[in-house]
Amino acid sequence: MSMSKISCVIVEDDSVSLTMVEFLANKTGLLDIKATFTSSQEAISWFAENEVDLLFLDVEMPKMSGIEMLRALHNKPDVIIISGKTNYAVEAFDLSVVDYLVKPIEDYSRFLQAVTRVMTRRKKKVIHGVAEENLFVKVDSLLLKLNIDSILWVEAFGDYIKIITLEKTHIIYATLKKIEDKLDPKKFVRVHRSYIVNISKITNIDPNNLEINKTIIPISGTYKEELLKRIKVL
Repeated sequence: MSMSKISCVIVEDDSVSLTMVEFLANKTGLLDIKATFTSSQEAISWFAENEVDLLFLDVEMPKMSGIEMLRALHNKPDVIIISGKTNYAVEAFDLSVVDYLVKPIEDYSRFLQAVTRVMTRRKKKVIHGVAEENLFVKVDSLLLKLNIDSILWVEAFGDYIKIITLEKTHIIYATLKKIEDKLDPKKFVRVHRSYIVNISKITNIDPNNLEINKTIIPISGTYKEELLKRIKVL
């Protein structure tokens, strides 16, 4: 999770508003737009295979509203709601959105304020992750302390995740996104939508896979570039 730029997606069915949000996002120099959608359903399909840090989401969408889409997402990014009305605000904030922008989205200072809130929130998560040498995970009714450096990799497992160490595999009820926010981004990297690996534990890498502790882990194209940036190559 790089703090240099925030990856984002814009979901907005009004072309004028979409263009303005894109313009303002690019103007900040803080955001990396990964995709834009004019349909909530298309966006949900994309999110089934991809993740970003931030979602700009219009409430008044055809067929499926932004609120309905947000409720349907399994791994929710930080969200900034876009709406022509204010009457969705209470429901939106019940879903823990970061900010609520009312159309027309033209005020750059207000837009930047919303983005800054996201950056502040994410920096706090990273600082928390870096500071913690240990991670407490809930296993059955116990909170178990794990040394973060002992983690080889973390793997999605349905509605659960597997945390693999040399000694044991722990299965806990959580999402990869949630644990990613707890891990030091200098030590751990996402290599696939289902895998986060400890960079120091990688023994070799080929074009499509890497190996940790004699286990082959796939590398997806979406994350390969970031992985190669993070390792030292002679």
